[in-house]
Amino acid sequence: MIKKWFASLAGFLCLAIVATAIPAFAANGPIVWGTSATVTNINTFTDAGTDARGLHPGTFGSEYPRMVKLADGSWLAVAAIYDNNGYTKVSWGGTRLQVFRSTDNCRTWTLAATLWEDGRDLDNGQLLQLPNGDILLAMRSVRWQESYQLRVYKSTNGGTGWSYLSTIDQNNGAPGALGNPDKGVYEPHMQLLANGSVAVMYANEKHVTESPSYSQIISEKISTNGGASWGSEIYVAWDPSNAGARPGMPVWTKMTNGQYIVTYEVCGTQSCRIFTKKSADGTTWASGIGTMVSTNQQGGPYLLSLADGRLVLTSNSNVVSLSNDFGNTWYNNDVPAFGNTLWGALYQTGTNEIAMIDSVDRSAGGHNIQVRFGTLTGSYANDFAANDNGWVKYGGTWNVSGGTYNVSSANADKSLLTPYPSKASYTLEGDIKLNNAGQASFVFNVTNPGTGPDAQSGYAAGINSDGVVFLGRFNNNWTALQTLNTAIAVNTWYHMKVTVNAGTIRVYVGDMATPKLTVTDTTFTAGTIGVRGGFNNSVSFDNINLY
Repeated sequence: MIKKWFASLAGFLCLAIVATAIPAFAANGPIVWGTSATVTNINTFTDAGTDARGLHPGTFGSEYPRMVKLADGSWLAVAAIYDNNGYTKVSWGGTRLQVFRSTDNCRTWTLAATLWEDGRDLDNGQLLQLPNGDILLAMRSVRWQESYQLRVYKSTNGGTGWSYLSTIDQNNGAPGALGNPDKGVYEPHMQLLANGSVAVMYANEKHVTESPSYSQIISEKISTNGGASWGSEIYVAWDPSNAGARPGMPVWTKMTNGQYIVTYEVCGTQSCRIFTKKSADGTTWASGIGTMVSTNQQGGPYLLSLADGRLVLTSNSNVVSLSNDFGNTWYNNDVPAFGNTLWGALYQTGTNEIAMIDSVDRSAGGHNIQVRFGTLTGSYANDFAANDNGWVKYGGTWNVSGGTYNVSSANADKSLLTPYPSKASYTLEGDIKLNNAGQASFVFNVTNPGTGPDAQSGYAAGINSDGVVFLGRFNNNWTALQTLNTAIAVNTWYHMKVTVNAGTIRVYVGDMATPKLTVTDTTFTAGTIGVRGGFNNSVSFDNINLY
């Protein structure tokens, strides 16, 4: 939750810098970050003192941005801005929400609307377009320690005009009555369900005075009338064994396998580390706190489901992680989109492009709102007519000559591709020629590489002049998965294809219609691709394609 999270951030970032050393083979992959665009940069001003939270409005700027793509192809963004002295100084003051529009796929932005409620702080805005074209904007509306409301506004004209629609949940009392401990509601995130209902999750402190007591939980409510009213509370994430756990800042999405997944921080007991839970229908959730994400994620998470099935996750630790198996395992992108930022969000803006919108630190104090665009490295092709740019070698003597990629390999030496296209399902194919007796292979889903025949994690599929097509797994050792005896000649080109589809690996040699080998193995679901020689032999490769 925003007002309580900052204290643990600085110490974690020191750890993250140490723990996320970039492997040499994997620079800039599989997301390569490029240009950025500024959405808003609120001017600083001399304020009249701190606000109800002890913050200076004059340098606050803007924060907590979220976007939505509309049916007409345009985008809206919403962010909290501070342009006044706050409600403790002026009766009409407080943080406001501004809505921005882009008609060029998030490259430029214009102000569409400003929303405020006199004497209250607005923040945590989130947008959703309904099938009928109406746009909902959920938010928190707060007078600290006395009134907490989650409100929904509606626009029927593309985001220019807004009117109050409903209240999701609230807790109101006398000044100071709802503090020590706080008893608020925060951070709504809406999602359309398969049956057309609108569901919303949020962080809820209202149960702290009940028995059993929970400092904070993730709650959900359902609307069957387009957000006009909301049903009974559903528990999503809570810790029955520890009342001090504080799951909060939920973000959820529907995955391409039909399941729903929610991500959230758990403060209080888990140092704001990031957790996930899954549901078949988006309304039924198993008891408990969920599963901790293994990568270095902390505070304020956001989750994106890509069209190709991968998940992308970020948080206030400025780490970007991906999953190729619907959130079961995670791996880090090598380069973050930004440096010191808070409350980032992720969206797919093209077949091979994503955008992160974020509250970015600025030298004047506070934040501005920027969008940075990232390219998804999902395909690759090289006929080696020119060079092997982007390949990192581990042993062996490599050269490009005669339109082929050649290695004199002493110890199963390899060359790996970067930026690396790590996808959940893909096809890798190319040509292999054994220039003398020995073996050669394609390697894939490779991580943690080093020099040496088995110094990596991942898989290899290849041919051997002894008359074998083979498929096996590395984990700093070699495990044979399947072989097939077939004639393999030296000085002969063989076309090989490897398909990976949700853990099912098929290997084709020569005949592209019928696989020679078929194995299901999900030990490794992410990583780069490459080529590998044998033991004291010479190999040539050509026409490497990944798609």
